[in-house]
Amino acid sequence: MAVIETIIPIFLIIIFGFIIHRKGMISDRFISEANRFVYLFPLPVLIFTGIIKSDIKSVYISHIFSVILPTLTIMIVSFVVGYALRLRSGRLGTFIQTSFHGNVSYVGLAVLFYLLGEKGLNQGSILIGLMILLNNSLAIAILSWSSHHEKNLARSILSIIKTPVIVATFLGLIVIWQGIPIPKFIVRGMVILSNIALPMALIMIGASIGVKNIKKTFRFSFSSALLKLVVLPGLSALYFMLLNIDFRDITYVFILLATPTATTSYIMAYEIGGDPELASNAVTLSTILSPFAFILWANLANI
Repeated sequence: MAVIETIIPIFLIIIFGFIIHRKGMISDRFISEANRFVYLFPLPVLIFTGIIKSDIKSVYISHIFSVILPTLTIMIVSFVVGYALRLRSGRLGTFIQTSFHGNVSYVGLAVLFYLLGEKGLNQGSILIGLMILLNNSLAIAILSWSSHHEKNLARSILSIIKTPVIVATFLGLIVIWQGIPIPKFIVRGMVILSNIALPMALIMIGASIGVKNIKKTFRFSFSSALLKLVVLPGLSALYFMLLNIDFRDITYVFILLATPTATTSYIMAYEIGGDPELASNAVTLSTILSPFAFILWANLANI
């Protein structure tokens, strides 16, 4: 019951964003500018402050592999499923990347913070940087391969490394490894700025949801959502069972793996010869279904 009481308010804010956009209370231009603002400033600062407050020793190598191995496995599984569904070329590549490419920076951070508190946020911040780098790099590689657009692959990967969240991750790791002191008044200022990130990001996610054409690719987008929300974290659960690790110690891993498909998967599909409509519908459907996935995995972890 406590999990439901924590998860539902998060998605009520997403619904609120959807409603005020549909009512014309916020414009598409505002959504674009607000997304850019959150992306450039509050979100990277949130991750940076989360990392410098965290204990890097709490993130074990086994936790890192619990993300990498299931992601690589789900790529193979989604390829087989997509091929069985007769998807080819860019549409197949889009199906594969939407099956593992999660919205860890917006939805993942919000659920971690509101469900697990400051500890969950600090634990997840380090892993989020790794997942963003891994997911985006693999998504670009898959789309480039499936659509035969290899021209700008190196430039695209370089642009990922230069993204504010990745830069913030590396800077945060350098600070804690080197023990670089940061004045308290600067940290407090960053905390104030970072507090804007989560509620604003949730509203923008809701405002960006579109359900108009979801029927056209429902069979494919539903399969993608099932792989993303259930099978991917399920593979991680199997991994931890084999290592005899208590689920309560790694709840934050399940939360990050069970996030809905990232909105950037649509942008990548559009730019690298994929299927933007399938990507958009996968984002929408997985976002709608993700509260049930979060409740499922949180309950399995006995939260």
